[in-house]
Amino acid sequence: MFTTKTDVRSPTRLDYVACYCLYVLLLMGSIVTLLIWRVTILLMIATWIGLSPANGSIYVVSMLVIGLGLFMLVIAAEPYLSNGVKRGQLMHRFVRVALPVIIASMLGLLLTSWM
Repeated sequence: MFTTKTDVRSPTRLDYVACYCLYVLLLMGSIVTLLIWRVTILLMIATWIGLSPANGSIYVVSMLVIGLGLFMLVIAAEPYLSNGVKRGQLMHRFVRVALPVIIASMLGLLLTSWM
């Protein structure tokens, strides 16, 4: 009928240290992504709009949207990663969470180099 898994082990302290090291790496990647997009947005405004009274508002709104999105991702990632330790899926979950941050930063770099 039902069998229990005997190969599942309980997480150790080292597993949680790895989890929070990956979490700090994600946090640092999010900060770098925000800084990349700061420059990208300024270049986009200078290239496409030029001098306009709306530049400040466009910059602030776009930085708020990107900053809040990254903040929500980082806040949601902590319990997601720590539950991944318990299930033995830490690296799989880290890649799933870090991939949007990496794609966003690469897109920002691509747009910056294009302009």
